[in-house]
Amino acid sequence: MSAAYPWLETVWQRLLATSTRPAQALLLAGPRGVGKSALALDWARALLCEAPKPDGSACGACPACHWFDTGAHPDFRRVSLQEKTSKEGETRLATAIEVDQARDAVDFVQLSTYRAGCRVVLVDPADSLNLAAANALLKVLEEPPLNTVFVLVSDQPRRLLPTIRSRCTRLDVGLPAWGQAAAWLAEQGVDDAPTLLALAGGTPLDAQRWCEGEALDERRGVLEGLARPEALDPVSLGERWKTVAPQTWHNVAYKWIGDLLAVSLGGRVQFNQDFAEALAKLGRTADPGKLLALARVQADEGRILAHPLNRSLQLQAWLVEYRHVFD
Repeated sequence: MSAAYPWLETVWQRLLATSTRPAQALLLAGPRGVGKSALALDWARALLCEAPKPDGSACGACPACHWFDTGAHPDFRRVSLQEKTSKEGETRLATAIEVDQARDAVDFVQLSTYRAGCRVVLVDPADSLNLAAANALLKVLEEPPLNTVFVLVSDQPRRLLPTIRSRCTRLDVGLPAWGQAAAWLAEQGVDDAPTLLALAGGTPLDAQRWCEGEALDERRGVLEGLARPEALDPVSLGERWKTVAPQTWHNVAYKWIGDLLAVSLGGRVQFNQDFAEALAKLGRTADPGKLLALARVQADEGRILAHPLNRSLQLQAWLVEYRHVFD
């Protein structure tokens, strides 16, 4: 069985080489959008397979494989962000993995296995564990039961408790080669793959996500406004852009500021290559100090994207500061 994505093949083969003696706690670390979750699921499937292939990969035909593919394998548990419903009836994804979820996983590994094989717990994204959940999980990672494998997936491994990181065997999943990622995107029918790959910072799955829904159109509308700060009206644009998904706004604005800062310091555009001319013009008049301060504001905003703030007022305040960058 090959890896889920061509750029994961080397890492996948390294994992398969350990299939007879897998790490009891594995940390798959790397940037978002490179396929770590798919890799973790394939590894869990291989560990639970009852008739693995000679290379250690899952056969895809045994009862264990069928149960895994339907999400019903009794010896597999996935711990992830759950949906929550507010008092107003709005459903959204939780911002953290809660302690009850971690305790449930701990109770799960204390039980006997159903198929007399191994047991796998997948924690994804592990960097979303809140402190209480992380401490609950740490206790079982210190002395994991026999025939139990924990797989932790993280975009930001430094956010994990050092004591958790120290108990895991770490396997880094890096960015694919640019040409390989661009070729894969083209095979998926993605138009202008190089531009989208640049926008996604070289991560092919994030580049592919930009094609879904209205994100690309929203991005263009935002950047066309930011490209003309002299004509920018914070009040009207704040009202117009409040419907843009917070995550989309954060990604677009943060990468725009990053490109502006790079150009103002004599560097080159990295993310928004289709706006390179506008960025070059703006970079000649931008104040690098004010840009850096605004970049810090945008980075801080990334930590509170799910907070029920007044989006219109928040955007208006940001746009006022953005306009001052060019005073």
